[in-house]
Amino acid sequence: MNNTKVAAYCRVSTDLSDQLHSLAAQIKYFTEYISEHDGWDLVEVYYDEGITGTSVKKRDAFNRMISDCENGKIELIITKEVSRFARNTVDTLCFTRKLTALGIRVIFMNDGIDTSDKDGELRLTIMASIAQEESRKISERVKWGIRRKMENGWVYGFSEMFGYRIHKGEIEIEPDEAEVVKRIFHSYVYEGKGCHTIANELNAAGLLSVRGKMWREDGVCRILKNDKYVGDLTQWKHYSTDFLTKKVIQNNGDNPEAPLITIKNHHEGIISREIWELAQKQIEERGKLAREGRKYSRHYWFSSKVCCGKCGYTYNISGKSTETNRGIQCVNRRKYGTNHRVDANGAEVGCDNKQVNERVLESCMKYLIEHIQVMRNDITEHLLENISEMQSTKPAFDPAPLKAEIDALNKKKRKAIDLMLDELITKEELKQQTAYYDEEISKLSEAIASGQNVADVHKKQLDAIRNYIELVNKTAGMDTDNTKVYGELLKKIVVQENHVVDFYLTCVPFGFRINYHVKKFNKEHRFNVFIDTCEVIAS
Repeated sequence: MNNTKVAAYCRVSTDLSDQLHSLAAQIKYFTEYISEHDGWDLVEVYYDEGITGTSVKKRDAFNRMISDCENGKIELIITKEVSRFARNTVDTLCFTRKLTALGIRVIFMNDGIDTSDKDGELRLTIMASIAQEESRKISERVKWGIRRKMENGWVYGFSEMFGYRIHKGEIEIEPDEAEVVKRIFHSYVYEGKGCHTIANELNAAGLLSVRGKMWREDGVCRILKNDKYVGDLTQWKHYSTDFLTKKVIQNNGDNPEAPLITIKNHHEGIISREIWELAQKQIEERGKLAREGRKYSRHYWFSSKVCCGKCGYTYNISGKSTETNRGIQCVNRRKYGTNHRVDANGAEVGCDNKQVNERVLESCMKYLIEHIQVMRNDITEHLLENISEMQSTKPAFDPAPLKAEIDALNKKKRKAIDLMLDELITKEELKQQTAYYDEEISKLSEAIASGQNVADVHKKQLDAIRNYIELVNKTAGMDTDNTKVYGELLKKIVVQENHVVDFYLTCVPFGFRINYHVKKFNKEHRFNVFIDTCEVIAS
């Protein structure tokens, strides 16, 4: 009589060292157990490591074992328990029935189940359902734990990101790469370049991506849209639909059970919030043009940076194309006329603010740069005084009591989860309690942030002022007739009434209000621009 051809199957769901030790022990046990049985021949101990049991799709050894069964190589399978075989009830029954049809028994040792017994399938169904439910509970607990850590600022996901590195859940700046990130944002925001052009320039300069590869357009786009570069952290951007299929979808923030977790000013940003907001605005504007079938083009140093002081709409080039007659007009006025009114949709339209000539803006910008060059020592001294004043301010804040309250609320939340899992409260009651706890934790976290971040805010302010000083000093050698320089220094222009224009520059933390007049001197409508007054205004 031929011996029974026996195989064993074992699995651990993580690749941690203690689990792998357990796997080695299981393999040894099954090898000895089968060898010690008379009439049994060991075919193989099949095993999968670091693989979840909720699906058999990625379990290579399991699938190979089933294939060997179909090819007549195995007559009996032994495994430790149902949860090691599969935590999906459907998979468990499907494969045991398939094996039974092939005349192959499966013995679940710890559960005392033999599929050849009359009540084997009934008992197997019960145990498989219990294993599946346990898997669901584990999945919920793991998600809950991850979410709590995310809310507390622990960084999950990437280990390397261009400009940053992650170490023990914290983000640290990579200085050399950070300079490239600054270059990308500067090229996009202030030079009007597209992602394709920026990628080509980085490649031409011999700069490589974080993976040591050539830059691509989509890589540049991802950097421009990633809020980590401004110091914010958004997590849970993707999540699995359920614990069985583990299908991962993008999180648009519309699932209350898997909300996006965003923490403002979480870590040190590489770029300023001002540049970040300008970049996002331009991304939106360029995207809108692309959807309308138009190509974004930046012909002028002031493009996208001029707005109306009366209605807030942007100013765009209008009228003739010659420089002497090229006017910049309020879009609201050009589209809806000078009569201010409320349209059928309830929107305020119409504006009577007048246009401004491009030469006026150039003359004002030239005047400002020359003014800063002359006054740069006084400006620098004023900024240094600000630094001295900030450094003398000592923030005093003890977050310990508030953190203790947060810990207490988190304990209550964990207790509520256990109560729901033990079916002492309903899922709806859990949602209500969790929502209350989350709201209280959010308030306490904001209080901690507003107090604890005083030092961080001071540091960023000091860094900003030092940067202003550096930029002011750079203006000393700048060409005051270079419109490219104008574009790099200009932050925003606000056109007011009666020949008044407000300029905001990147090199100083305040604005300038300029009052001007023009004087024509020939029949071709040529004119000169004269600056009457220039005063400092708040940013």
